[in-house]
This record gives sequence, structure tokens and C-alpha cells, in this order.
Amino acid sequence: MRDQGLDAALTGATTRGDVATSYPNARTDAIAGDDYSSRLSSDAAPTPSGTDCITLSATGSTPTPTSRTRVCSLCRCRLSRYNREDVCSGCARSWTVVPPPRPFVPPQVWARQDVRDALLDKDFGLLCQLVREYGHLRQEDIALLTGLSQAFLSMLEAGQRRLTNIDRIIVLLDGLNAPLDITGPMLRPG
Repeated sequence: MRDQGLDAALTGATTRGDVATSYPNARTDAIAGDDYSSRLSSDAAPTPSGTDCITLSATGSTPTPTSRTRVCSLCRCRLSRYNREDVCSGCARSWTVVPPPRPFVPPQVWARQDVRDALLDKDFGLLCQLVREYGHLRQEDIALLTGLSQAFLSMLEAGQRRLTNIDRIIVLLDGLNAPLDITGPMLRPG
């Protein structure tokens, strides 16, 4: 029958009651002939210098960080040993993430004659296309501004759909922030 202290030393851990303490250099010490019986009898087992020690519960499920474990200064989660900062990567990303600016139609777009002609002809497909082109916007931006779907705007620009509902016309012009002097009071009652 083998000595339990030697078996524990060979596996790299010794047990004291319900707690197992990890010794990173235990295998080399056991091979060199070091006896861990003195460590088993004492309450405070020394850890090798320069290494982190994590204490495991008897079930071995959740590591409990020791005093040498660093935590995020914001969310208190455990930091990786490769993390040189005082915050975790999730908190660092939330600091640097800036929401994209809300798109808008520049006022000089409405000064163009072809845009005004498309509005007077009530050709809303051409109007959307010209506003996108001159305002450097995407269909998704127009959809965000107006509340109309991107698929509907695509079909509108392609000529596959027509915008005839006065309520939707008002929503489109309000979203694009078309000036009242060129839309007139009939299209957008003030």
C-alpha cells in the first residue's frame, strides 16, 4: 500500500479536510524526495513563490479566486492573466463603442432642381433615388428615417411599386425632412 501523502504529491495536490490546494511544483519535489507530511500536518500550506494559487472546493466545480487574482474594476469579473488593463474586455468594448450618428438629408439636396422636379411630379421612387445619391445615404438610412421598409423603398425606386397613400407620402416627406416651401400645404399640412 502506497503512502497517501506521496500519492497526493505525485498528482500535484494535497488534501486537508474538505479543501484541496494545488502545488504546481509538487511532482518535481516528490521526485527529488521531498516529504509532504510536514505540509499535511500544518494548517497553512506554503505556496511556491511567484505563482498564483487557486483554491478548489471539495466538489471541484468552481474555483475561488485568492487574494492574488485580479478582478475588473467595473463589473468585478475575474481578469485573464493576459489582460494588462484594469477592466475586462467586455467593459473595455462598452467604453469605446460609439453609436453611429443618425443619418440625415443635407439641406443642399433640396436646392437641386431635379429633386424639386421629382417632388412636383410626385415621382417618389425617383425622389428617393436622388435623395440617396446626393445625400450619400443608403436605402437602410432612408428606411430608418422614414419608417418604411427597405424592401418597399427598393421596389419604389425600381418602379415596381407606387406610393399613392397620402399617409405614407406624408411619412416619407416628414422622414426626409423635406422643406414645406417645396412640398406645399397639400402634401404636408402644417
